[in-house]
Amino acid sequence: ESRVDFNHSRIYDEFDFKGQQSVVIEGLCKDSCHIYASIIPESRKVAANLLIQTSKGFTSVSDVADKIDAATNKKSFLEVTNTASLTIVNVNSNLAAGPLVLYVVNQAGSNFGFADVYEADGFLRPQSTLIGALTVMSARPFTLKQARDQGQVAGAPQGVLAQMAGFDALGYASDICPYLYYLIYGPFPGFTMEVNGPIISLLYDLNQFQFPPGELTATIGITNNRVLERAGWIGSPGNHGCPNKEVDVLTNSDLAHAVAL
Repeated sequence: ESRVDFNHSRIYDEFDFKGQQSVVIEGLCKDSCHIYASIIPESRKVAANLLIQTSKGFTSVSDVADKIDAATNKKSFLEVTNTASLTIVNVNSNLAAGPLVLYVVNQAGSNFGFADVYEADGFLRPQSTLIGALTVMSARPFTLKQARDQGQVAGAPQGVLAQMAGFDALGYASDICPYLYYLIYGPFPGFTMEVNGPIISLLYDLNQFQFPPGELTATIGITNNRVLERAGWIGSPGNHGCPNKEVDVLTNSDLAHAVAL
């Protein structure tokens, strides 16, 4: 089992489903929850045989992963309501499972209904739009880049923070997770983050700084080359650093690499 429990969400990967006839999610969907998924092409067949049992019937994990806008890579979700115990059934031969990420978040979580969620592969968000909270997820390690501000907003002060968690854990009154990036007041210089885990979230302070962030992009893969002269962070595969959680690792995925920066 490699799931991670946050205050209002859980994150699962394939090791939660391998060898299991079913996985039961307790409590998160008792009123309302949103479920997001990410898979890789090679795991589509087995993800199609991981079935989420709702009051309306079964929905496969691959179907949830396909809830995505092809133009923007913005993800939609499966909404589940009034289900105290949500069951996901594994009908694969030998109870197999392939690389996947499942993010289940309760309506009580911060930014619920407001955050944008994206698939990392092919992600591109232009500078022209304001955003408060944003999550990028992938079943493969990925590199997230944000360009420095351009044009009239170049050099304008901003507030930006990043954490290896879902959007519900962002902010100062939610899960106590370390900030991978923390800019409270200053010109935004841009960043490159190599995310050796399934999920990362960004929070922009729009109360004080009404400026759209620079262009955001993501590509699959990370490098083993480190530029130690620059500020950065290094962590073991999937480690999120959030204290007092069930486990310290977000994923044990076969696709995880050795370090993240």
